[in-house]
Amino acid sequence: MQSVPVHFTVVINFILAFIPFVLAFYLFKVSHHRSVFWWLLLGVFIVFLPNSAYVLTDIIHLIAAIKSPEISSRYLLFVLVPFYVVFLLINFEFYVISIQWADQYLAQSKLGSLRKAFVPVIHLLAAIGVYLGRFQRLESSDIIHQPIMVFRDVLFDISGGKSVLVIIALFVLFYVLYQLVSRVNNVITAKLKVHMASQPMNVSTL
Repeated sequence: MQSVPVHFTVVINFILAFIPFVLAFYLFKVSHHRSVFWWLLLGVFIVFLPNSAYVLTDIIHLIAAIKSPEISSRYLLFVLVPFYVVFLLINFEFYVISIQWADQYLAQSKLGSLRKAFVPVIHLLAAIGVYLGRFQRLESSDIIHQPIMVFRDVLFDISGGKSVLVIIALFVLFYVLYQLVSRVNNVITAKLKVHMASQPMNVSTL
């Protein structure tokens, strides 16, 4: 498959990371019936979810900026670094929250038996997806347009030792960061609930 030239566009990457977040909200928070349409959207969600984790690899653009002699230290320190930190955090939060919603959905449904395997498997799929996107320049839509070619490329790549090592490294990275961010999210959510519960109810009188 032909490689696609890299044109880093923040808006496009943000949208691609936001799509699985929106799908997760509908699938696991809004929809109450697992219809054929629901399962189709679940497949789209799984296909697009790696885009939320993929943005972590965009750190290479920041590294390139740091090495560039054309960018001043002040601009790098006060503009680029804060921008990339916020950009990466927001997009990875989409990834974490989407998986958290799916995990909660499994816990509350009859699919609870799949819960233990779900998180590691979804990280592994994300690692494979990010590897194919970053190193093989495949896109999420390629799975829909050219599924046989994508499947062939996946088998060919995984058969190589270096590819497996990269995928394992990405899996570990996503898993560790997910655990950290997920715990922070849970702590913040718990504190917000306690704060809201401690606030007196304002009852308006006529």
